[in-house]
Amino acid sequence: YDYMGADKDAVTAKIVQLFSYVNSMFARLNLTIVLSSLELWTEKNKIPTMGDVEGLLQRFLQWKNVHRVLRLQDITFLFVYREQSSYTGASSARKLCLRNHAGGVALYRRAMTLEAFAVVVAQLLGLSLGMAYDDPGRCHCAGAACVMQASSVHSAGVKAFSSCSIRDFQRFLAAGEGHCLLNRPAMDTAYKAPVCGNRVVEPGEACDCGTAEECQRDPCCTIGCRMRRGVQCLSGPCCRNCQFVKRGTLCRSSSEDECQLKEYCNGTSGECTPDLWVMDGHPCSRNTAFCYQGVCQTANKQCQKVFGRGAKNGPLACYEEINSQSDRMGHCGSNRHGYQRCAWKDLRCGKLVCEYPGSKPFTKEKAAVVYARVQNTLCVTLDYMKPPMERDPMLVNDGTVCDDHKICLNQQCVPATVLNYKCEMKIKCHDHGVCNNQGSCHCHPGWKPPTCQERAGAMGGSGSSSSGDGESKGLPKLWLLLTFCLFVPVAIGLVLMVLRRSSLRH
Repeated sequence: YDYMGADKDAVTAKIVQLFSYVNSMFARLNLTIVLSSLELWTEKNKIPTMGDVEGLLQRFLQWKNVHRVLRLQDITFLFVYREQSSYTGASSARKLCLRNHAGGVALYRRAMTLEAFAVVVAQLLGLSLGMAYDDPGRCHCAGAACVMQASSVHSAGVKAFSSCSIRDFQRFLAAGEGHCLLNRPAMDTAYKAPVCGNRVVEPGEACDCGTAEECQRDPCCTIGCRMRRGVQCLSGPCCRNCQFVKRGTLCRSSSEDECQLKEYCNGTSGECTPDLWVMDGHPCSRNTAFCYQGVCQTANKQCQKVFGRGAKNGPLACYEEINSQSDRMGHCGSNRHGYQRCAWKDLRCGKLVCEYPGSKPFTKEKAAVVYARVQNTLCVTLDYMKPPMERDPMLVNDGTVCDDHKICLNQQCVPATVLNYKCEMKIKCHDHGVCNNQGSCHCHPGWKPPTCQERAGAMGGSGSSSSGDGESKGLPKLWLLLTFCLFVPVAIGLVLMVLRRSSLRH
């Protein structure tokens, strides 16, 4: 504490920075090292810290098992300053998940850098995770130095765990000794200050590229968590080489569903424009269904998703057979009182019932197959055996047609007018587009937002004003600039020709 400056805020910041270095080394093992709590001995040491490091470790383990003042943790470390020492520290080998034995002592020697000390802590943690120190002749890694090599404390550059360390760690897990690694430490973010260098962008930071070596390779971010000069963006589908991509570049395709819409980069952000879809209630699937939440909802499609190709929506007789019940096998939803019986008008909005072409239904779902033969039709559904308080995954999707001009909504068959579809495409979009979920026209290719009335220019495209593909407002200026650039050379050329002819005459 005294050696690091004897200031609580400064020392805390250094310890947090230290663990960000340690965490970056363990990230390749899919492990996150979390500093769950910190105690500073500001007045006096609570145990004698002199003597050999193994004896100090035992004294520290005895103290921490009696004084459990720190928050829940897997392993506790004591950091001790030593002017000179031939040791780097000690830890309990392979005992990270044994509560009374998990601990370590790391010696912070004079003139040692914080990054070098982070390697010491990482090595001691590695020993607790079943790793051994590396034999340089047999163990190899992708970094500038291997973490578990004794000499890596003095090496610069990125550190990585070697093939030997990874093998040791896998054996540690296979032996069941790493069970405590599966828990997620509870963190109180109210006390968490932003730390530059932990590769997490926190309040007050424009970016965070990690360690000094990592920041040297980062083209967008500086070591001080600030963007480099001239940088427009850091990441996102509309960010390339730290610059915004050109307006109108496709950043989100419309998938295979006709109710989804394409989105484009707007040229002023690294992120794609908000996800848009065709307005709820728009006819789809050749006017046999309606768009709902960006999906053309049909029972046939839902059946094929569950039972595969060839499956289709069952006839009404199948729904009567299955959904006239009020149990797990057939129902119209459930609450704390149990399963709800379907009213006759709501039969097609309860549990999905499909018609299967084969004699034996096949599905990859982990559920019991419920089937009934009705009028020479094999009617099938699934029972996921969920309790009544959990939603049954086999319920018919909202927005699915259940009768003429009616859709399912909350397991009831209601008029499709509840979707409040108010889009006169011929008037609002001039029959060259559709209305999206924001009420704007989304124009077909070749037509210009926002009304789809004019054909798009050579530099314009389809989409809507909110999808990022409207023609740029700066295009008139661009055409003026191009006209000026073409006119001036031609005018100068004409003047020169007139002057030359005049000189020839004279």
